Formats: sequence, C-alpha cells, structure tokens
Amino acid sequence: MFNKIPTVPRSQELIDKAFSKASKIEEPYYPTMELRVRKEIQDRISVIESVAVFNLDRLVKTFPSSDRLHPFYRSLLDMMFDLDKYKISLSKMDKTSRKITDLSTQKIRQLKVITDVREMNARMREYYGRVASLIGDLSDDLNFLSQCRDYMRKVPQIEDTKTFIIAGMPNVGKSSFLSKVTNASPKVAPYPFTTQSIFIGYLNHMGNRIQLIDTPGILDRPMEKRNKMETNAILALRHIESTVLFFMDLSRDALYTKEEQDDLLNEIRSTINSRIIKVQTKIDISEKKEEKYAISTETGEGIEELLNYIKGIKRVDRAAA
Repeated sequence: MFNKIPTVPRSQELIDKAFSKASKIEEPYYPTMELRVRKEIQDRISVIESVAVFNLDRLVKTFPSSDRLHPFYRSLLDMMFDLDKYKISLSKMDKTSRKITDLSTQKIRQLKVITDVREMNARMREYYGRVASLIGDLSDDLNFLSQCRDYMRKVPQIEDTKTFIIAGMPNVGKSSFLSKVTNASPKVAPYPFTTQSIFIGYLNHMGNRIQLIDTPGILDRPMEKRNKMETNAILALRHIESTVLFFMDLSRDALYTKEEQDDLLNEIRSTINSRIIKVQTKIDISEKKEEKYAISTETGEGIEELLNYIKGIKRVDRAAA
C-alpha cells in the first residue's frame, strides 16, 4: 500500500516541470499570427494544467485516507505526524488541482474571443503567474507529505490475514522457529521508534496465507525499560487481530528463570490484549514437558502439532494458555 506512493515533488520542481514542458510547444502552421498565437497559448495552458493536475491528483489518490487506514497504521502515523495536518495537506492538493482546472478552462475560453496578440500574451502571463502562486502555496504541504511518504514506506507491511505474533525473552528460539516453518526467508521491516526490526514469514494452508511475525528486541523485555515512543509503538500491535505465541525456554540452558518469563508473559497479556498460547521451546534439552505445545527446532519434535494448531486444524481456547 505505502510502496505505491510516488516521490513527492517540491513546489518549484512541479512548477518548473509544467512550465518547461509548455515552453516546448510551437504552432508554426497557422495562416495568421492571431490564430497561431492563440492556439499556441491554449496548448501551453492545457499542458500546464495536465502536468500540474496529474501530479497533484496522483498524490491524493495514492496517499491513503487516514479515515480508511487500518488502526495499526493510523496509530503509528499519529505518533509521528499530526493526522489533522495530514488530512488538510491532502485536501489542499485536491482543492488546488480543481482551481488549476477551473482557471485553465476560464483562460482558454477567454482566448477564443480575444483578437489582439498583446492581450493574449498578457492573459498567458497572468495564467502562468496564478498557477505558480497556487502551486507555490503548497510548498509546506508538499514538504510535509514528502516526510510522511518517507516514513510510511518504512512502516512494516502487515497483511490483513490470519496472524500470529511470536513473543518471548531473547534466545528462546523464536527466530529459529520462524525460519524453519516458513517457506522463504522472512521479510525484514524496521519497527518505528525502536532500533529493532520485525521479521514476517508466511505459511500457506488451503489457499490461504497465515502470517507469522517475529519481534526480536520488541516483545522481549519489560515495558518499564522503554521510552514513551517505543512503548506507544508496541501498543500499536494491539490493533492487529492476532494470537500471540509466547515462547518459553525451560531447558537446562535457559538464560532466564521461569518466573522472569512469566512476568513478561503477564505484561504482554495486559498490553497486547490478544489470545496468548504458551509454547515451550528446546524440549530436546528440557527435563520435562510443561506446556501443551512443546517444540524443538533442532529435532523437529512438536512442530507439526503446533503448526496444526496454527493452521486451524487444532484449536485451543484462552483457558488453555
């Protein structure tokens, strides 16, 4: 969605582009000076209108409406930008496009009844000046939308499909699981307001895609250790309809105690507000199976059973977590 947004031109770039294209128009074949100049000016006006309106309308159409954005994206954008300003800037693009169209139509009609070449040229200069002023007034808005575009293209592209968010302390086997069960290398996307990236992989089941999101460095430590922007960015995950797979390492090599991992689990439960399924990892080097779902990415033990759940063949209710 966001990758379709084109580069946002500066106001002067748009003016130069429109006027430069118009300046190349010449009409050498009309029998009289009056007819030649009129046709040449009318064509130049049409070209300026076409270039300006095309570029402004393309911005309006390709920048997503904030009202129709998924709440996940809207919450992220609202942290970075003033959504009211975003709406106003896009509205100004649309209004200016219509003003240029109306002005162009008006000038072309006026030229039809003007017979004096000097007056025609005067009307052309008026038109150029007015269009330059209209586009120039968009300077701050175009700069703002350019910043929005650069940021939005970095936002992770979350598909509207069945989704599982993988969470848990560092080094409990989350990334190994994602790499093992997805067909291709997971997509990497920077996560806003953190120094981390999220990894997104997909499973195909009966013609449908299942989305798995690994969150290293994000859902793996207490919220109290984060700044406000990081916290809000993580809270945005609440807007993704998902099930959280909370990976727990209860093996003899675990870096964290069960109590520490349970504390993080409870914090995520209260923060993300999704159904949470506990998954015991490294079962091959654990003394016993303590959770319903227990896996080993080294031996493959338990992975098929977990995948069956993920694919919807086996389901558990919230109480099972």
